[in-house]
Amino acid sequence: MRNEEIYHIDSMGEMLTQFPEMTKKEIIAQAEQNALQMMDDGHLDEFETIASVERLKAYVESYSKSIRKMIDQVPEKEYKKSNVVFSMRNTGDRLDYMQDDIYEKLSNQLKERADLLKVAYKSTDAIYDADGVQVPKVGIKTHGGEVLTIKF
Repeated sequence: MRNEEIYHIDSMGEMLTQFPEMTKKEIIAQAEQNALQMMDDGHLDEFETIASVERLKAYVESYSKSIRKMIDQVPEKEYKKSNVVFSMRNTGDRLDYMQDDIYEKLSNQLKERADLLKVAYKSTDAIYDADGVQVPKVGIKTHGGEVLTIKF
């Protein structure tokens, strides 16, 4: 798809009709099936394809965000349209725990301790904290893995 083709998004209307009444699970299954089929057919280069898909994803996310801003209420508590349920929800208040001196002190101590544990893990020598207590070498909770990163 060339740049000028994506900007004349009459095709967004066309795209919106591609998933009539499909559930999220059905869309995911269809997408996986289509991706495998297209790659198996050998018609697409995987890097060109993922580059285009990432651009499309950014476009659709921005499009959705813009539309969401226009909706400030729903007609009913739970409004169903096109097999999708819409509702408003209050996200709730978040307390500012850092206003409490004790909480802030403990939070800072935890951060400092985490930093010390990282140093001890990487060090070949024994590391001691400010009280003279040896800092243990903690184990790995979750091993890191290789992931594909995409930037544009």
